[in-house]
Amino acid sequence: MTRTWDDVAPHAAAEVCPVCASLDVRATEPGWFVLELDRGDELRRDEVAVEFVCRDCRATWR
Repeated sequence: MTRTWDDVAPHAAAEVCPVCASLDVRATEPGWFVLELDRGDELRRDEVAVEFVCRDCRATWR
């Protein structure tokens, strides 16, 4: 059986601000600026930390 993109149903989840219930939320990755150094492995985390920011009330959460 061959799968095509038509077989996959699109699923998207909207992030909602826990403070004001706004849907105007953006995701940021605060650790993107970590420099490549000799000790870079010690500075980088194993998982990517994503931080959400509400554009209406400026609340932040992970």
